[in-house]
Amino acid sequence: MAVLTGVLLVGLVLVDAALTALSLVGGAGPVTRLVSQGVWAAARRLGGTGPRRHRLLRWTGTVVLLITFVTWVAGLWIGWFLVFVGSPDAVLDQFGRPADTWSRVYFAGFSIFTLGVGDYTPGTTAAQLATSGAVLTGLFLITLGITYLMQVVPAVVDKRTVAGHVAALGVDPVDVVRRGWTGDQFSPMFEQHLTSLTAEVIRLGQRHLAFPVLHYFHAGTRAGSAPVAVTVLDGALLLLRDGVDPGHRPDTGAVRPLSRAVRQLVLALDSALIHAVDEPVPAPRLADLERAGVPVADARAYASAVERYRAHRCRLRGWCASDGWDDTDLRLTGD
Repeated sequence: MAVLTGVLLVGLVLVDAALTALSLVGGAGPVTRLVSQGVWAAARRLGGTGPRRHRLLRWTGTVVLLITFVTWVAGLWIGWFLVFVGSPDAVLDQFGRPADTWSRVYFAGFSIFTLGVGDYTPGTTAAQLATSGAVLTGLFLITLGITYLMQVVPAVVDKRTVAGHVAALGVDPVDVVRRGWTGDQFSPMFEQHLTSLTAEVIRLGQRHLAFPVLHYFHAGTRAGSAPVAVTVLDGALLLLRDGVDPGHRPDTGAVRPLSRAVRQLVLALDSALIHAVDEPVPAPRLADLERAGVPVADARAYASAVERYRAHRCRLRGWCASDGWDDTDLRLTGD
């Protein structure tokens, strides 16, 4: 029974690690998902509801990453220990006597870490094969885990780079549009910024799907938060696409591809990591845009466009909420 339990535990750990580190379709393995959600929920509860919670949440991603790796190693270690404890002669000391329980723990550990100390040896043919399996799985898991840890760092940098790029364009959707307006048209440089953001948004979506733990790396500041940045960007795109007077809108080649990239990003995350809420992100107001000196479209046509993208804006608000942002400390628009 112990051997079967150990084999199943080893298999679960390996499958979970492979699904988490090698799958590109979004979502982690079952064990990693439970660990990640549990740590994040605990951090949210400990942080409370005030603005100070962001100081705690910004460390949660690192904690989730480390606990995930420790869970993999511990699960593999326990699994092989159960395999080696299932037979009295599975592990022998240097005098040929059966090893005690703690010595088997030690033997399982130095086997998966490929230390090759040699003061304890497998005592049966089955144990020899199991030792080879322990070495192989240990080498695979440790290498995979370290590689995964190292790849997450540039993914976090990319995530915050997108947020910084959008923050440089403006603090809210109306501000983004206002800064791009020259008085009679939109600046070509502004349109180039939008075009360059398309590739960054697409890469952000792929990074989130490849590294689900990225969802738990909370920036702690509005300017560094990817969910907030994408929400601000989406509001600006809504104004550029449907809120600005048709005769003064920027090149559709800059706006529409970026709009599609944002919608695809949020839709992919909604199916893997976030959940839409009932109330959408408040739409930017045409009155604010008009006060900024930008010609505006017909109010009814704009209201129709806002309603058309309601489900998408509910997903955006869900992403912000799942990242620890709510209406008490975050203004999603320039109201």
